[in-house]
Amino acid sequence: MNLIVFGDSWPVGIELGKHETAFGELLHKKLDTVNFLNCAEQGSTVDSLVLQLDRFIKTTELNDCVCVFFITNPTRYLYFKDGEEKILRPTGDRSSLTKFYFGEVQSDQLDYHKANLCVLALQKMCKERGYHDYYMEGWTNIDWKYYGIDKTKFLPKSATEMFGADTNTRTLELTKFQDNEYITPNKYHPNQKGHELIAEELYQFIKKQ
Repeated sequence: MNLIVFGDSWPVGIELGKHETAFGELLHKKLDTVNFLNCAEQGSTVDSLVLQLDRFIKTTELNDCVCVFFITNPTRYLYFKDGEEKILRPTGDRSSLTKFYFGEVQSDQLDYHKANLCVLALQKMCKERGYHDYYMEGWTNIDWKYYGIDKTKFLPKSATEMFGADTNTRTLELTKFQDNEYITPNKYHPNQKGHELIAEELYQFIKKQ
């Protein structure tokens, strides 16, 4: 069995110390999988998961795989410019394009529609390859309502629910620099204790399937 993790900066392990370990590698040790690959990319979107999985499938010979997908903020928008992947985020960039998208186009309904389509694609791709796929939300509670989505593959709690952490209702990102034992002293990401909790929750969930 091989473990593959997909997602954004959380599974990448951003803000961890030099000798600390992200939840994917911790889960790899708990499951005692043969190989571990971290395909996550910092700052990516829910849509990016499909691209990450597609690249993995087309560049690997591994077959017996457990795939863990970390669902990030669905408000982030993936687009392409000159053949390159670009991402609009509700925080940071203040370009005219970002202001237009989040001021005139973005809505909860559109975000959840895109997220549902992405999960439908991920589950179809994993089924075709015979992968065991599992899903975990970071700090949202998306309504997975589209016909065909297997909701039994989702952890019952998001990461922030596990942590008892707060989110910014305006940006739908984690509240920065909050006093939380699973985040402090980090700005937007879990500390080592947070990653250990995520790994344990994933392990217990996968073991029961």
